Amino acid sequence: MAKPVHVFMLILLLHVLESGLANEFSSLSHVDECSLLFQFKENMSINNSASYDSRAYPKVASWNLNRSDGERNCCLWDGVECRSGHVIGLDLSSSFLYGPISSNNSLFNLIHLRMLNLADNDFRYSQIPSGIGRLSQLANLNLSSSGFSGEVPKQISKLRNLVSLDLTGNWYRLKLQGSDFQNLVQNSSETLRELLLSEVNIDSELPDSLVNSSSLTSLVMSNCGLYGEFPAGIFSLQTLQLLDVQGNYELTGYIPEFHGNSELKQLNVAFTNFQGSIPASIGNLTHLNILDLTSCAFTGALPASVSNLTQLTTLSLLYNKLTGSLPSLEKLSNLKELYLGGNSMIGQIPFSLTNLTRLTALDLSGNEFTGSLPSLQSLSNLTFFILNGNNFDRWKLPDWFVKLNKITTLGLNDVNLYGEIPSSFFNLTQVIFVDLSSNQLKGKLSTSLLNFQKLESFYLDDNNISVDFYLFLSLKKLKDLDLSGNNITFPVIDSRHTNETQHQFIMLRLSSCNLKVFPEFLRFQHQLGYLYLDNNNIEGLIPGWMWNISKETLEILSLTENLIMGFEQQSPIAPWVSLQNLDLSHNMFHGTVPLPPPTIIMYSVSNNNLTGEIPLLICDLLSLQLLDLSFNNITGSIPPCLEKLSNSNLTVLNLRRNTLQGTIPNIFTTQSKLEMIDLSENKLEGQVPRSLEKCVSLRILDLGYNFIEGMFPFWLGALPELQVLILRFNKFHGIIRIPGNIKVNFPKLGIIDLSYNSFSGDLPHQYFEEWLTMKETKANTTYMQTSIEEYNSVRYYWFSLQITNKGVKMNYTKIQNAFFAVDLSSNMFTGKIPESIQTLTGLHALNLSNNELSGVIPSSIGNLVLLESLDLSSNKLSGMIPQDLVQLNSLAFFNVSNNSLTGRIPQGKQFNTFSNDSYIGNQALCGFPLSMQCGDSEESKPPTVSFKEDTESNFPTGIDWVVILIGVVTGLVIGIVCGDHLTTRYYKWFFQRFRK
Repeated sequence: MAKPVHVFMLILLLHVLESGLANEFSSLSHVDECSLLFQFKENMSINNSASYDSRAYPKVASWNLNRSDGERNCCLWDGVECRSGHVIGLDLSSSFLYGPISSNNSLFNLIHLRMLNLADNDFRYSQIPSGIGRLSQLANLNLSSSGFSGEVPKQISKLRNLVSLDLTGNWYRLKLQGSDFQNLVQNSSETLRELLLSEVNIDSELPDSLVNSSSLTSLVMSNCGLYGEFPAGIFSLQTLQLLDVQGNYELTGYIPEFHGNSELKQLNVAFTNFQGSIPASIGNLTHLNILDLTSCAFTGALPASVSNLTQLTTLSLLYNKLTGSLPSLEKLSNLKELYLGGNSMIGQIPFSLTNLTRLTALDLSGNEFTGSLPSLQSLSNLTFFILNGNNFDRWKLPDWFVKLNKITTLGLNDVNLYGEIPSSFFNLTQVIFVDLSSNQLKGKLSTSLLNFQKLESFYLDDNNISVDFYLFLSLKKLKDLDLSGNNITFPVIDSRHTNETQHQFIMLRLSSCNLKVFPEFLRFQHQLGYLYLDNNNIEGLIPGWMWNISKETLEILSLTENLIMGFEQQSPIAPWVSLQNLDLSHNMFHGTVPLPPPTIIMYSVSNNNLTGEIPLLICDLLSLQLLDLSFNNITGSIPPCLEKLSNSNLTVLNLRRNTLQGTIPNIFTTQSKLEMIDLSENKLEGQVPRSLEKCVSLRILDLGYNFIEGMFPFWLGALPELQVLILRFNKFHGIIRIPGNIKVNFPKLGIIDLSYNSFSGDLPHQYFEEWLTMKETKANTTYMQTSIEEYNSVRYYWFSLQITNKGVKMNYTKIQNAFFAVDLSSNMFTGKIPESIQTLTGLHALNLSNNELSGVIPSSIGNLVLLESLDLSSNKLSGMIPQDLVQLNSLAFFNVSNNSLTGRIPQGKQFNTFSNDSYIGNQALCGFPLSMQCGDSEESKPPTVSFKEDTESNFPTGIDWVVILIGVVTGLVIGIVCGDHLTTRYYKWFFQRFRK
């Protein structure tokens, strides 16, 4: 028996040797493959800067067909793998390959290739060659971070043997058609293990066939534009170890209950629209190392079962809607990073947190934690520690903070700190970033601050600390400093200070520090990017030396809310070549509009005393995104050359409250990015320019307080983003209706003010049925704003407006997205209040006063449960005030004066708070708060008609004629008196309206 065994082993050994020799040492019998590889080398360029990997080297540089031993064995070349005499693997990652690669490249004739790795090269934004489809045996394809762009060829979806595909890191330049993505998943469902497509634009739903990928271990598709409902079955794939679909904002779904065994080690669905609560069964994923659910929409409490995830090293639940208290996490002994910021968690921070001694990062910011902070001195490995914005009991900086001596980032903004900053606090010598803003700290800043020699960013704003600015000039790495709202003293700078000896800042904010002059040390600042001196008492002229500071770097200069009167030395074009935001508003400037540099993005000189016309050179500022010249005395007309800005980057045009005349030029184009146009409170005339309908991004249009005329511009209803339309106090007239067969229903309109015009006819009941946004009743505390993209950051501009609410003209410096109002007052509307108004259930303010409306007040107005202000005064309404209005629990202002209402005033809830002024001019109203009491006499009851009376003749009797005659005479007298009254009222209105 031994001999056959020996023979078998010998044969096996020979077979192994034969395979090895064929693979490594024999010359290829098909030398064509070596030639193909060498041809590939000859067609590619090498650029030694085309890689970010320090281990990169040009592998193909050593390839050579003319070897000294006479052999042409490419299996020995760098990056080449052979088997059975064929090239089956090619790893050219980080090889400094440079330049485009075409589909007829010789590389795609290597039909035996099973692995191709071209990652971390630079193919100069060329397309992935369709020739890759000829490599039908490919199992592993890696084209990550390789500089490809354009559409991913369909041929990739036909590679049926794919085990791993990696297209990540091409910086959003790749697009994969949804249908090709579906085919890719379906064709490789039996073999696919790794699908890595982050930053590839797919713009598709996740195919249900992914659930059939029985071998899938890694699914990484972050920031792919995925939408639709996430296939819950993917969570149940038994082989799945890594799931990352973060950053797909339109992807929705729920995290299902987890049952059975799962090998999942990393779960990342951050920045998607997952909903519901986190299921308790998530505790079954006991192999998880990373759980990242950042910026989803999860609600409810964090389940206590999370403590079962003992292998977790990272837990991130940032920016969800989690409530409840923080459960004990002491079992998570391997946890290194814990991010819970931006939720609504309550209660005290549990003492068990002190057992997580491996923590290097802890973020509990933006919650509603209360009570006292437990001693966290055991967390001595912390480098990142953020507590911002919680409701702790008043506390002082404790001594145990010194134990956290590895901290580099410390956030204690708005946490109810008080008292002095102890000198021991400055023993945290590793800190790079410190935020102590918005607390009640006081006293004098200790010279121990000089221990912070690694400090780069320090925020102490909104406290009450006395600061010697000289201390900060000695912190050589400090670049960002905010001391707003404190008491600052400045050193005396003598002429011996030079650029070399003066400390240089990048961001300096000294707002609200009671400064009276420009600090002298600024004279030597030449690296500033952001300078804020707003809300001080700086008076006089801007000194001439200001033109010379930070000429190359200054991007933002804010001098708003001071007493500055102008420039000591005029400069026709400001010398700051990088300036993006210049805010000179709310000062005492006089003269003409100062011209900013051509790089400006935000330019505001509002609330000054500027005169003259808008300079035409402003039209050449093609980078301008915001132009605010409001609240000045600028004259002339709106220059037609603003069409250049409308056609470029301008998003905000605010010329409110000037003395501009003439018509609004017809300058708006389909390329317009305008989101806000405010031309109110000028002397503009003519009609609304029709080109405004091309501004598809427009959200706010305010043309109030001008002399604009014409019919209602219904065509504005086609603007898909319009939220606010203000046409008040103009010369508009005519009936408001939706033209037939035209879809102009204002899909996002939330605020409309047409008051003080001459609109007539019925109220626009068709629009009431179409204004869908006003039917929303969901709470939304966000504000209308636009983002201004600067080179290094994003700034926000809050939209503002003026409307009448609760009987008072109000200026809204911020407008909530969920504030809905309709003001159709002071027109000539007639007829009844339509029942369709009840559909506007999101309304907060409704004003129909000073019209000619008749009929009864619809009881259905009681359905407008969010209504805070209701003004129906000075109409011809009759009947009783509906009892249903009592259910309007939010109603703070109610006015039905000067109508013909009768009967008892409703009692209870908000109606018990309204005064006599709400009801005057209604002779037949009774009950609180009026002095006229309501009796129970028969005449106060509705008349009843018997069947007998109903069957008798309807022709008037003698007594009836007497009554009729009395009514005619009475009506004639009342008509004469009221006519005179109305004529007088209209004359007063007309005089006020056109007094300009």
